[in-house]
Amino acid sequence: MIKKFFILILISVATSCSNDDDTTPEIKGSFANSIFINNEKVLSSGVEFSNTRTTTYWIDHSAVDSTTFVAALETGSVYRGTVDDAFRKAFVSKTSSAQADLYSFNQGAFKAAGTIGYFKNSNLETTTISNPGILSAIHFYKKQAYFCGHFSEEVVTEAGAGFRPDIPFFWDGSAEVVELPVSQDAFFRGVSCVFVDEDNFYVGGKMPFPMYWKNTELIQLGSLFGEVNQITVNKGDVYAVGYYNKNDSNSTGNTACYWKNEELVELEDDAQATGIYIDGTDVYVCGSTGRDQASYKACYWKNGVRVALP
Repeated sequence: MIKKFFILILISVATSCSNDDDTTPEIKGSFANSIFINNEKVLSSGVEFSNTRTTTYWIDHSAVDSTTFVAALETGSVYRGTVDDAFRKAFVSKTSSAQADLYSFNQGAFKAAGTIGYFKNSNLETTTISNPGILSAIHFYKKQAYFCGHFSEEVVTEAGAGFRPDIPFFWDGSAEVVELPVSQDAFFRGVSCVFVDEDNFYVGGKMPFPMYWKNTELIQLGSLFGEVNQITVNKGDVYAVGYYNKNDSNSTGNTACYWKNEELVELEDDAQATGIYIDGTDVYVCGSTGRDQASYKACYWKNGVRVALP
């Protein structure tokens, strides 16, 4: 049974304390969250985490530094970084052979007044979209930025006042947002990703089941708990990558997978998939193995065959 919970960004500031006798074991692991193929090289970015989170890079199955990784990327590529010190999700867009832009998005709404903003190269960019709400992800098509996000509802609980995700939307960066439908009995937690091609837009949603929207049509991919983490379209085929849980649990024991035109392709149990890239007839998927976060190890799959990343 899925345990439902509300994600609240508290208005009050919470504090915590620790003591010198704390012997809680350190959680250490890694996962890959973006993957590309360029010049016959497999390029992956991801995160190593312990007490801190660090963006990590690989070419084929070897670790490299950020300069080497970005130089090997095709111009126009966008990869996901780690959560920064302000708890914002990061996306990096390579704009030329020597330049890249950093986009950062808050993970929850903080205020009811004003308009939603985001950060480009650490500078606040304002929008015309009214608060409360957030932008969550970015995609570029023909050099134009497209976004997905959600409006939030202000709530008061025993823990205090805050906001919870309410209405998902797609935004082309200039016109009014396009609100996306959510059934009344579904628990909506936010949006995960956005993709745009010539005729359609796609937005991944966080619900009690794996799903995405194609334009304003909600497409449910299964009935068990899961999530879509990235969407891409190749030669008319729609690929949505993520995971689902065979025990309908929102905690441990996921199965990494992708859906091609809504048809499930399983990769591995006790694993989760986060990024996908199609190269001709080859399907590359990145993510991690591990039953729970403490055991996550970065990897990618080529046509279902796993390659471990150091």
